[in-house]
Amino acid sequence: MKILRIKEIMTEKGISREELAKRVKLTTTTITNICQEDNYPKIKTLPKFAKALGVDIRELFISTQGTAITDNEVAEAKELIEKGLNILNGKR
Repeated sequence: MKILRIKEIMTEKGISREELAKRVKLTTTTITNICQEDNYPKIKTLPKFAKALGVDIRELFISTQGTAITDNEVAEAKELIEKGLNILNGKR
């Protein structure tokens, strides 16, 4: 299950892995691993990703553009965020 939308947002905005790496001060390899969900960014870096991609932090988890969010989508987002936080905290 896809947890983060970083790769999708990069494609939408035409931002390369190299450019994102520079913006968030990480290596291109780290960005590649995050895009492939082999690794996940630390919680404290999520705001940096949001700023570098020019999106609200919530956009990293679920698209909020162009449509109203349903209760079902909110519940799904909460579940994804909780799973993501568990993974980031080493609780798979």
